[in-house]
Amino acid sequence: MTSRNLFFKLQKEDIKRRMWVVALSMLIFFLFGPVWLALELEGTADNATTKYIIAEITTVIGPGFILQYLITIAGALICACSGFFFLHSRKKVDFFHSIPVRRERLFFVNYADGILLYIIPYFISMLLNFLVLAVNGFMGADAAIAGFQALGVNLLYFLVIYTLTVLAVMLTGNGIVSILGAGVFFVYGPMVMFIKDSYSHEFFKTYHSITSDENFLTFLSPLGKYIYKSQHIQNGEYKGLGLSILMTAVVIILLLVLNLLFYRKRPSEAAGKAMAFDIVKPVIKFLLLIPITLGVGLVFRGAASSHSDGWMIFGLILGFLIASAIVEVIYQFDLKKAFSHRLGLAVAALVTTAIVCVFRFDLISYDTYIPDKDKVVSMSIRIPGVDENKNYVTLNKEGTGYDHYLNFEYEEKYMRLKNFDAAYDIAKLGIKEIKKTDKDNASDKKYSSMVAFHLKNGRTVIRNYPSVVDKDFSLLKQIYSDGDFKEGYYPIYQWKNDNITAVSAFNYLGEKEFTLTEKEKEELLETYKEELKALTIDDIMRSKSLGSLRFTLVDNRPFEYDLLPEFTRTLEFLSAHGFQSDNQIKAENIKKVTVVKQFQDDTVNTEAPSINKDALEQVDYTGKEQIETILQAAIPSNYGSEFYSILDINYDLSVSIILGTDAYGNETSQTYYFSRNNVPDFVKKDLKYNPQ
Repeated sequence: MTSRNLFFKLQKEDIKRRMWVVALSMLIFFLFGPVWLALELEGTADNATTKYIIAEITTVIGPGFILQYLITIAGALICACSGFFFLHSRKKVDFFHSIPVRRERLFFVNYADGILLYIIPYFISMLLNFLVLAVNGFMGADAAIAGFQALGVNLLYFLVIYTLTVLAVMLTGNGIVSILGAGVFFVYGPMVMFIKDSYSHEFFKTYHSITSDENFLTFLSPLGKYIYKSQHIQNGEYKGLGLSILMTAVVIILLLVLNLLFYRKRPSEAAGKAMAFDIVKPVIKFLLLIPITLGVGLVFRGAASSHSDGWMIFGLILGFLIASAIVEVIYQFDLKKAFSHRLGLAVAALVTTAIVCVFRFDLISYDTYIPDKDKVVSMSIRIPGVDENKNYVTLNKEGTGYDHYLNFEYEEKYMRLKNFDAAYDIAKLGIKEIKKTDKDNASDKKYSSMVAFHLKNGRTVIRNYPSVVDKDFSLLKQIYSDGDFKEGYYPIYQWKNDNITAVSAFNYLGEKEFTLTEKEKEELLETYKEELKALTIDDIMRSKSLGSLRFTLVDNRPFEYDLLPEFTRTLEFLSAHGFQSDNQIKAENIKKVTVVKQFQDDTVNTEAPSINKDALEQVDYTGKEQIETILQAAIPSNYGSEFYSILDINYDLSVSIILGTDAYGNETSQTYYFSRNNVPDFVKKDLKYNPQ
């Protein structure tokens, strides 16, 4: 009983010492809790639906709200520093340690108070939030669940950040160094991942960047894990959550034990020094020197326009010397000892050199590695320039908002090719191109590809092949004809008819909006899916788009899919509802055609280049026979940009089809391009164009 009373008495005294933290915490949670929520409700439009208001409420009081991140992170830093900063003052250390109380008890008093200074004001703020919602008639199960979810995840990661900050204080004897140490703990993992990603991108030809990957920010970083776990809970993604909570709790306990051990062993004379323990100095210096040196070397390499290897070596040496000097000066508070501990410097230099050599000379055969075929369960693949820009924004699984993807993320998540022979062969061709030193035949069909190998052991290996020479597109044709590819590439296969709020169809000459029943929307959606699945590369090369089918989903966001002549049942459906796909631009409707030679070289362009207007040459055609020839050969610019890897668009020549002129002299025109092997002879002659 006496022991318990002593603990609470010490707590009371500690709280008095930190009364400013109590006041600040109560004020922050009051202003950014019930007051902020009341302002949000006050600002809600009068015609807003209850569903919309509840969604806004759960965003504010639920997990993933940005202000919660800021309050939790700042609160953890303030609570940790205010509780243990006495360790940085010799007088205060002597005073606290002269109290006839065991160090362990003193530690737990300060540690527990720091948690209470966060959790009690937070809990009161949450109850006041519920009161505000009840008064306004919006209190319900959804709000309560969101509030308690936020409380749970914020408290969990507060404990991680708080305990890690306490560890930074334990290891140091100076306030500024403590803050720097905490910052290193928070960002070291992402910094290492950034250096690794940058070196891989610079030296490995088949590397697929992970700068947008969740693992990039969450690697050894409590801040990254906090943000992403909050977002997962906010989005209703609970897979693996139990294990994650358990592992996080284990980390907290281990950090707590480590803190207690350091506190027990910490010498009183450590106050005022940069580091409290000499044994950790070389370890921390080693861990800091290597990524900093590598980063400086890469900066110099990137800045050099020539002799990049030489400049990288210069940067590595310079970065190593400066970083080692700064760390040692911070340790010793003595400029004369900037390059002491030379053995440690030699070890760090050797390790840094070895890492650079691994990347520079690909000592691990990264570019030529391919998993054994019998170890692969399935594959994902993306071919840039094959119906481009269809899956960067997709409907989320709840159908209430959108998920955003970059590069290869969508295919990696949704595509699983069970019959992956063609994809595997594409990867082998990509490796073959990496090894080649001679030039390709100009007539070879080539494209780039991103490939993911999903292995039986659960690993996923991703490679990005800049060039794949695929004779006659034989492998690409197999890939594109695979139903698994279509379902994993086009987000339309994730939609249901009740996700669709509006449907329209359009081409250059007009647009038609449809009024459809739910049954008709379902019929149109399923019909289009079936015909898209049957579409082949030969169809794409042979045809031209007759228009676009526009599906409008939640939040009035439109998604457009091509209408090709092969989609006969879809076109019949649209025709029955008033859209005439055969209403196309015809030669007799064209006033003139202007062909402009923008530039001429032998490069293969995958997107429209910038144009030097001073060097333009152009020819106008008004003869119906010539216009008809050009119209048959030319490809609409939007269709060409979607399928540039297949159609081999020639951006040297721009085709403007002038449909007419209004009363003000403004021309109505559409832009087309030729494919490289389909430029009419009379156009080449008139423009003196000689493709190389």
